[in-house]
Amino acid sequence: MTAHVLLNPAARGGRNRALAAPLARHLAEAGVEAAIHETLAPGDAERMAHTFGLGGALVVVAGGDGTVHEAVNGIVGTEGTLAVLPMGTGNDYATALGMDADLATACRQLATAPHRAIEVGHVWWADARGGTHERVAANCLGMGFDAHAAGVAAETKWLGGRAAYLAAVFRTLWAWRRPTLRVRVRTTGGETEVAYDGPLFLCEVGLGHSVGGGFLITPDAVLDDGLLDVCLVRHVRTARALRLLPQTFSGAHVTAPEVTMGRVAALSLAVEAGAVGIQTDGEVLTLDAVDVQVEVRPGALRVVAPSLRTPVRQTRIATE
Repeated sequence: MTAHVLLNPAARGGRNRALAAPLARHLAEAGVEAAIHETLAPGDAERMAHTFGLGGALVVVAGGDGTVHEAVNGIVGTEGTLAVLPMGTGNDYATALGMDADLATACRQLATAPHRAIEVGHVWWADARGGTHERVAANCLGMGFDAHAAGVAAETKWLGGRAAYLAAVFRTLWAWRRPTLRVRVRTTGGETEVAYDGPLFLCEVGLGHSVGGGFLITPDAVLDDGLLDVCLVRHVRTARALRLLPQTFSGAHVTAPEVTMGRVAALSLAVEAGAVGIQTDGEVLTLDAVDVQVEVRPGALRVVAPSLRTPVRQTRIATE
């Protein structure tokens, strides 16, 4: 079977353009018969993944989490299988699937690693103009501050890795004029219930354990437990946010008094004042949602995964 490789030449600040030939060589040396397709415009990866997925093909993303996001939205609901090579800025999803950071090694894993069924998140939202929308999340979904930072991160990816996202967080913290955002959050199913009414800094829904190149916002999240991990942070001032930020490198923030963690099947967020931004897998969907519904879809995606990452730590699950 031919593997269809979706290469994003713009990933990593355009540095992927020079990797097409080495990638083809590594795939051939690994015994993987592959056809390489460049994605040249937004939506290309989604359209290609859907087309190849309908034929039951192996679709390989050679890019970052943004390209993964498109490909997952195209391939879910088809008979295709997804694989990810770590060729982006953050590579959180490739890491969660157990793919090696070395490209040659990762190509060999394509030929030998098992295929597994894992979950995705499905989000529906209504905007301030009355429109309704939906999207699939592969690794994460963030609401509030996270969505604004994701928009800034698109301008700092040239820094590479965690540094790109750190720069975006700092720029957003200092420049963001925080709206008067009050929300009502409720969850159903799973191991815990999260119920919160009040001002919001961010609400992160994690399928994988890591975002932004290594921030462990939901450190216990795994891709095949059939649940969504939730991290809700109440409204905090800039100085306090700066103190919490380093704790996300290890997951220590989960015990902070402003933080509520949960493991759920579904989440609803209703905006009572203001509007909330949403990002999925680092891609900004909107900045003016007023009602959001998120559900887990267990086993909806087939992937090549050498080893699904286990929780980094057993976090305290706080209930309200």
